[in-house]
Amino acid sequence: MSTDYLTQALTAGLPAQVDSPVGFLRRRLNDKIPPVLPVAPEAPVVPARRVMVECTRCGTPGRPDALPDGLCRPCRQVTHGSAVTPDGVTEPAIERDVRAYVSELRDLLKVP
Repeated sequence: MSTDYLTQALTAGLPAQVDSPVGFLRRRLNDKIPPVLPVAPEAPVVPARRVMVECTRCGTPGRPDALPDGLCRPCRQVTHGSAVTPDGVTEPAIERDVRAYVSELRDLLKVP
């Protein structure tokens, strides 16, 4: 029960004159304060399930937080490295992955 709730319940509809403050307060407390509402029951606690996932490249199992972007640490290190093309130019891993993906798609389109 909060202070604001108690103040509103005791001061709502005050009479013009109060002869006995103690009697007035006793009557207000007995008549005006509504019963305390029951607290809603809490939802039952469900035990947390552990989820295991696998690396999308090598299949190593692990927790989801240990496999960001679906890759384990060794596979991420290979992916985020840079490669040297036959021309001797270094290209970022993301561009290499896109080119490899596009070439795989082209190969799939060639198959009857």
